[in-house]
Amino acid sequence: MIGNKLYNLIKDLSTTQMKSLTTECRNSNDKRLILFYKYLTNQENTLKNLNNYLDREVIKMWPNSSLKENELKARRLSSFYSILIEKIILAEYLESNSSIRNILLANSIVKNGNIDLVNYYYDKAYLKSIKEEDKQNQIIGLKGKIQMVYASQNEKKIENALTFNKEVIELTESNFKDSISEYYSNISNIFLEKNSLVKDDKSKYVKEIESYLVKFDDPLLKSSLHTSLAKLNFDTDTLLYHFLEAEKLLESVEEKDKVYYDLQRKLYFLELRLNFFSGKGVDELILITENIFKEGNKFSIINNNTIFYRILFKILDNKLEEANKFLETNHIYFKGEGKMLEQFLQAVIFEKTNEPKKAIQLLQPIIYSSNYFMSVFSRLLVIKIYSEQNNLSLLKSLLDSTQRYLSINYDNPLGMESHLYVLSMLKNKQIKTKSKKGTEIPKLTIFHKYLLE
Repeated sequence: MIGNKLYNLIKDLSTTQMKSLTTECRNSNDKRLILFYKYLTNQENTLKNLNNYLDREVIKMWPNSSLKENELKARRLSSFYSILIEKIILAEYLESNSSIRNILLANSIVKNGNIDLVNYYYDKAYLKSIKEEDKQNQIIGLKGKIQMVYASQNEKKIENALTFNKEVIELTESNFKDSISEYYSNISNIFLEKNSLVKDDKSKYVKEIESYLVKFDDPLLKSSLHTSLAKLNFDTDTLLYHFLEAEKLLESVEEKDKVYYDLQRKLYFLELRLNFFSGKGVDELILITENIFKEGNKFSIINNNTIFYRILFKILDNKLEEANKFLETNHIYFKGEGKMLEQFLQAVIFEKTNEPKKAIQLLQPIIYSSNYFMSVFSRLLVIKIYSEQNNLSLLKSLLDSTQRYLSINYDNPLGMESHLYVLSMLKNKQIKTKSKKGTEIPKLTIFHKYLLE
């Protein structure tokens, strides 16, 4: 589709960015921007509406052009608008990320030979990057300042270059250690989502992490490594030990910066997720989400998954009014792929309020989405609804396809035992067979328990 990129750019604009865009279009004499202003203020932004509008306006402007020529003109118009929006997004970003802005200014004028001005911008970039806690930009700023020392050919400044160089190597070493921590964090995340990709090398990764725990002194790095070990041992008795070690190390940090709060947020969410899948009660889970939101103003971002779980727990605790209100208040966090999370929550509310038809309408597209957990949860909820409706034809088909889906995704470990148990119980309920005596009941999540109510 011609306008796909443009549609997504418009859709994701903040209120401030949209205001800047419409103001620029409204105040321009450029015919293209006048057309764009009309679309932005008079049309609902859907991909179909956007493409129809572009096609229609291009034909009006060039009625004698061929279909192929008009298609090219529509593409160029869409590209023109996209570039305009990108400039607005970048301008806002650079306004709030001053170190990058100063680096770009230094790089853009360095060929002019004005050493003092270039050094001024590199110096500003370095100082701003310290405030922004951006080590990479600190390194760029320092390297730029070193280059300007050489360019100035001022022997008195050579000593400064030595000081800058020493700081560069210290920051580079710190970045290297951060990269190691991030590497194992990614490995352990992959293990949680699809453990077949990692499990053969799990013991190797564990040994490597343990060796770095001995080498590193920084409590933040060590806390991150223990968090990775917790994920790699989510189904063993050592999980709690690594959680407690990670928390203890985090509490020992005196200077609480952005890195600290980002790690704290990740640790909180991991605790929430693993406690959910280990079958903790709704009160305990709600308490964890409340702790996350209590600290939320210190985090650089609020993960929409955290908001999702908080609302889900409210729904399952039968606090539907609170859940609806919280969903409306936090609607902004469910954009793009996050829209699916919002629709799932609305579907659970509809099922709870005896509106199964509305629930199924929202769940059907999620069933066939690429989001594994949302697909499984949606499948099981629709099976519950079909079972209660005694809709045998649709029920059997979905039971069979869900069984196959879980078999294909056998290496997604979180919640697998609960999924299979609930699927088996719903199937036995429908065909009116009793479950075998002695069948071990896994630790069901509060969502899976709700499915069996």
